[in-house]
Amino acid sequence: MPHSSSSSPSRAICFATEDIQGAHTLLSKSSIITFSGPAMVSSTPPFDRSSSSGPPDHANGSPSLLPSSQATTSIRHRRFWLYDGSIVLHVQNTLFRVHQTILANHSEVFADLFTVPQPDGERTIDGCPVVDLYDDEKDFVDLLNAVYTPDHFETLPGDADLDAMLTFVEGILRLSTKYMIRYLRQRCISLLLSKLPHTFERYEAKSSSSSPPDRYRSDTVMRAIRIAQETNVPEALPYAYYCLSRFPHKRFLKDRPGDISWRDKMVVLVGRERLQWAQMSISHAFLIVFRRSPSCVSSLCAHARGPHSEWHELEKHRSPHPLRAYDTWASLNICADCVAYCQALHLEGRKEVWKYLPTWFELPTWEQLKETQNR
Repeated sequence: MPHSSSSSPSRAICFATEDIQGAHTLLSKSSIITFSGPAMVSSTPPFDRSSSSGPPDHANGSPSLLPSSQATTSIRHRRFWLYDGSIVLHVQNTLFRVHQTILANHSEVFADLFTVPQPDGERTIDGCPVVDLYDDEKDFVDLLNAVYTPDHFETLPGDADLDAMLTFVEGILRLSTKYMIRYLRQRCISLLLSKLPHTFERYEAKSSSSSPPDRYRSDTVMRAIRIAQETNVPEALPYAYYCLSRFPHKRFLKDRPGDISWRDKMVVLVGRERLQWAQMSISHAFLIVFRRSPSCVSSLCAHARGPHSEWHELEKHRSPHPLRAYDTWASLNICADCVAYCQALHLEGRKEVWKYLPTWFELPTWEQLKETQNR
């Protein structure tokens, strides 16, 4: 069935039940995800070069300098204690002796840090000034591996699944965002979007190249959502929400460590209802209300029952999947002209679903997500 201009996000709201409309009204009062300020600057101070030696105090949300005695008793990292390094970075209980010039060339934040005049009496180890960084030690090792090893990203296997890929990029993405190492951030985003596509063309390529198709665990998808939210990669969110919406309802009642917020779970469930409507009214409408091709000359197509029977088969699936390409065309029992006509309608419908995918989950448009991500 050809789609008129009335196929738009506003139509999706009309189909919902009163309960879903109530949930949507509640959610619309405040944004689900907020991207504020410069996208690549952390709100937590990344370093502290003051001479204070008081104990850490995180009660006010701002970390203070660690005691100097702790730096001297910390462990020197086996690989990144470089004999010709010019600065010592103290991360948790580990010391890294690295090169100021290398870090400054890669990071705008480190470049600014190293131009700050050193205060009198600054702590040193082996003649190198000591800077405390408030990061996870593993994340920082991953970052240094990416900075010091040109082919580091090639060590990730090409067939790595989503969980392995997240483990590989999480620390690098988090700290390259915080310290404004743009080329590393972009490499990580590209890997993330290879699993969670942000264009219909990439979705099609991924679907056709995956044999068998990728099957993600709910915990892994939620982990990807949390990482994307934390590191300002909103282009990964619509498809991640889409994947999550296909899990059984009972999964959303569980509260496992690492789960997304209850509010986000509600958004996914609301989006699931909208996807059901989209499958029925947009992507697979040709099955419900079958229309012959304008060039059809077969009288059998006028009374074809195959399309409607196929829709009932589709309804048996536990969750909507409007982006999935219908492929059992022989089951329709219609002429070749009508098949080609329905295929064109189906493709256009799937593209339309993709276009409005962010709005099903209370997100801005694809264009706005990209703009926010590139700030």
